[in-house]
Amino acid sequence: MSSQSTAASAATETAPPSSSPWASLRDRNYRLFWLGGFVSNVGRWFQSVAVPAVIWQLTESAAWVGFTGFARMAPMALVSPVAGALADRYDRRKLLMITQALQAVATGLLLLMWLSGIRQAAVYAGLSGLAGVFGGLNLPGWKAFTNDLVPRERLLNAITLNSMQFNAARTFGPALAGLTLAAFGPAWAFGINFVSFAAVLAALWLINLRSAPRATPEPFAPLSDFVETAQWIRTQPGIKQALATIAVVGMLGIPVQVLAVVFAEDVFDGDERIYGLMLTMIGLGAVIAGPFVAGRGSLIPRSRLLSGSLAVYAIGLFTFALAPNLIAAFGGLLIVGSAHLTTSSVLNTVVQVQAPDSRLAKVLSVHMLVFTLSSPLGQLVLGQLMSRMAPRATMASAAMLLAVFTAIFVVFGRLKPLDQDGPAATGRAISAVG
Repeated sequence: MSSQSTAASAATETAPPSSSPWASLRDRNYRLFWLGGFVSNVGRWFQSVAVPAVIWQLTESAAWVGFTGFARMAPMALVSPVAGALADRYDRRKLLMITQALQAVATGLLLLMWLSGIRQAAVYAGLSGLAGVFGGLNLPGWKAFTNDLVPRERLLNAITLNSMQFNAARTFGPALAGLTLAAFGPAWAFGINFVSFAAVLAALWLINLRSAPRATPEPFAPLSDFVETAQWIRTQPGIKQALATIAVVGMLGIPVQVLAVVFAEDVFDGDERIYGLMLTMIGLGAVIAGPFVAGRGSLIPRSRLLSGSLAVYAIGLFTFALAPNLIAAFGGLLIVGSAHLTTSSVLNTVVQVQAPDSRLAKVLSVHMLVFTLSSPLGQLVLGQLMSRMAPRATMASAAMLLAVFTAIFVVFGRLKPLDQDGPAATGRAISAVG
């Protein structure tokens, strides 16, 4: 365990038990991290709603919307080896301050392009890709930083609170973004996101970790580190299955968050406000489920919690796909949101509990690679299918495939290794760690 994690554990020896849903928020450093991320994520939703809406406005093409989602997330895969190596080698707090500032620059460029009157979809897809590069450099360090702020036994609580923070921002961020877009246009949405980065930068500045600098005895070799980490993951059945599940959810579940704009404007004859409300329903569902997962969730085997959430996920997607009216669609997205929070919290916890701290960010970079390949690929494929067949049929097919994969995982016992704590004690695993 790193000196930062040791310091975090020592500072929280008297913290409330993790069965309390709000336990981690009683720690000053984590509370600053949570609040700064919340404000920034509210602003981020303005951009997340604005970009697909702008692309749809300029092209009226579901394929272009899916491609832009791909362009935003795919670059994260390219930088993941470097991102993980950096976060395990250097001070994570300072690294996060740099990557957050770079993301603010990308948002500023989007604002500048719109104010300059540029209306080419390719420009906004390209700038989304630049934002994806900076986001990719940020993500492993952001996830691993939670491990520096709370003791290991409280990771599920803290990770779930992180997801609740993200989804609490989604409960009203998208709705406000939709109203802002309809009333004032994309420039305001990009501008609000740009200003919101000040909150997370201030929070990171105020966090005080009593720890020594990270040791860097080995040469900086991100590609070889990444390959070695991927080989080590092959010896860890729990982490390997978690990554396989992330790939399935990324391909079949997460794309609804971007492609819902097609349902809002093409299926239900709405506008940006309806799209914003759809994303709000996903966030609200997550916030409703959050206290249960953060508190009681730690008392339920992770394999059982995940199998249930995947089944509910498929039901929510199917309900949304075939909803006869907007109210029913909102209900389906509430279900999707609750299932997504549970699924992501369990999978992130498995990775962070079963990976040793010395290679945590590098393992999370592999996690990010899987996510940033599967989710944009799902957006790209489903977006293309929606352009050629009915959106309802496309989303219903994705729901059924998710249900099939869930059944395979359960029937063949693939989820049982998720219940393990710590790296698998195999000869290969031990030699890889040593």
